[in-house]
Amino acid sequence: MPTKFPGGVHPHTNKITQRDYISELTPPAKVFVPVLQHVGKPAIVKVQIGDYVKIGTLLASADGILSSNIFSPVSGKVMAIENRIIHECDALHIVIDNDFSDSAEYLPRLSNPSKEQILERIAEAGIVGMGGAGFPTAAKLNPPKEDKIDTLIINGAECEPYITSDHRIMLEYPEQILKGAKYIATALGVDNIIIGIENNKQDAIDTLTKTITANKIIGIKVVSLKTRYPQGAEKQLIYSLTKRTVPACELPSKIGVIVNNVHTALSVYFAVWDGQPLYRRVVTVSGGAVKNKGSYWIRTGTTYKDVLSVCKTVDSFENTKVTQDKLREKQQELSKLQKHEKAERREINASIKALKKELETVKSSKYIMVVNGGPMMGTCTQNEEEVISKTSSALLFLTEKEVNTVSPSQCINCGKCAMVCPMKLMPMFIDAATIAGDWAEAKKYGSIDCILCGCCSYICPAKRDLVSSMKRSKKMILKRGI
Repeated sequence: MPTKFPGGVHPHTNKITQRDYISELTPPAKVFVPVLQHVGKPAIVKVQIGDYVKIGTLLASADGILSSNIFSPVSGKVMAIENRIIHECDALHIVIDNDFSDSAEYLPRLSNPSKEQILERIAEAGIVGMGGAGFPTAAKLNPPKEDKIDTLIINGAECEPYITSDHRIMLEYPEQILKGAKYIATALGVDNIIIGIENNKQDAIDTLTKTITANKIIGIKVVSLKTRYPQGAEKQLIYSLTKRTVPACELPSKIGVIVNNVHTALSVYFAVWDGQPLYRRVVTVSGGAVKNKGSYWIRTGTTYKDVLSVCKTVDSFENTKVTQDKLREKQQELSKLQKHEKAERREINASIKALKKELETVKSSKYIMVVNGGPMMGTCTQNEEEVISKTSSALLFLTEKEVNTVSPSQCINCGKCAMVCPMKLMPMFIDAATIAGDWAEAKKYGSIDCILCGCCSYICPAKRDLVSSMKRSKKMILKRGI
């Protein structure tokens, strides 16, 4: 039985797309590929304006170990290289006009690859952590020599609300994920692989278990985890599955464990077996404003606006106009009826009432926030021109009903934030220290150890944005070298 980690919350899951098969989102006419889609340094641009590129053409090369190669997601002509915003950062974007020929150039397939070949291919294919962290995978699989790795954990928990992309790939690509996990294990030189999945995805647990049995795969164990946020956070997942605790300010490799996401394992399989570099990923598109919700293969560099143009909005101009036209027709019909035509008037009045309600529903479905990732740890924006990257597990278009618009009030010292903190911190004290600008005090209360899971903000009855205080204190402690 998995060990229970301290703290955690149970937000409403909203995983309404978990039964929908993955489909391919039609690529846009123009993509804007950022050279920063990972933790670390931006990649170095290798193409020029006017160059013709294919799917899989190297656009920018990694600048050191903590960087990642960037590949073209479409075939066409490079039209510009310009600065744009991505996830609150300024970065160069390579603008490509899609010619829709889908011409591609992949890397050669590797047969029976060695540890060194797998590591080289993972780096060459530009693979990063696809659970949201974006740490270059090749660097992660090359821990310090003094760290003796004995366990590989594949993270299939997917505890964030709304997101179902990992769930769907576990159901639709089980063999590929297992083979990808084996490639990673070979690169690490370990035989023990644990796949952790929350028990609200029993079909995924069963699918992977049956695939392991049917293919007589040894060394891989699928473990059912209690559904509880943030079960998928690296330190909490390790503790749940191994009872090992990652020391403060240390990496999991220090205790002999490496964690990779299931989508990362799938991408490793594609890179090794098919020679496919990382230029697309499965993204859950959801939220109250989206009409065609689901999980889609989406090319990197696709703008949020282009995603929404395919998935459609509930409050689209067309829907509003159709409803308004129907309402106007009914009102005109009503004006032509005589007073003695009571039955007809009642019927039309009922239709008018229903149409007014429908129109109000359509208008209230307008999104007021776009979230890249999940609502607990994702990045928020209202800029439709930002783009899908390697770390975009979900794209949520949230309505006013789905967003907390209540103004925060004073802390009431209830202590709930401390009770749910999975890192056993005191968020209320860190928040107070941040407001006072006392960064040493914030560090004393463990700001550096915060994993930014958002449990404290979620549970706070005063609706305080405690996560913002955590982020700010971390930034200032680092900036001032405290």
